[in-house]
Amino acid sequence: MKNQFNETEFHELSTIFHNKPICEELSIRYNSNGYFNKVRKSLEKNRRGEVVFCILRPNNKIITVTCSEYPKGIFRIPTGGIEYNENILKTLDREVKEELGLQVEVTDFVGVLKIKFSYKEESFMFYSYLFILREVSGNLLVDATDNEVSDIKEVDLEGLQEVVEMLKNIKGKWHDWGIFRYETSNAILKYLKYQKVS
Repeated sequence: MKNQFNETEFHELSTIFHNKPICEELSIRYNSNGYFNKVRKSLEKNRRGEVVFCILRPNNKIITVTCSEYPKGIFRIPTGGIEYNENILKTLDREVKEELGLQVEVTDFVGVLKIKFSYKEESFMFYSYLFILREVSGNLLVDATDNEVSDIKEVDLEGLQEVVEMLKNIKGKWHDWGIFRYETSNAILKYLKYQKVS
């Protein structure tokens, strides 16, 4: 299966937001095929990547989310799937409304992580597009149209660092998922530290 990166789309986003976004390649190699196969199946079903959306609240705190099935105390920067041939900014708007019930404005296109997932001799590519958003209106979770997010935690940069470290250190069956979510949440953390937000 070949999941091609859309260079034109990337440059269009760069032009819209007048910045020089990151375009970082990284590799995650798994020792078991459970989570590897789960992501691969999502690609086969019509998911080429995801939007990663860091929302800053009016108090300048960062929204992190958890789901009922996650290990206790585990939060992350929220994400949403991009289908093949789907506009990324429309995806972003839809996913924020569905998961969190908020209206937002995009302040920064951070860039993309080109992630190579590998297990033994198999591999595939997955693309995570990262954005910084500011909350404009809406009732957090109350106006959400799905029930995927079970709770949120507002954090500052120090709190986000703790969230990221917990993802990296998950043990047991959630370990492989945690390594992936560490990479996306940590990319946001590094960007915010550079920008000195909150």
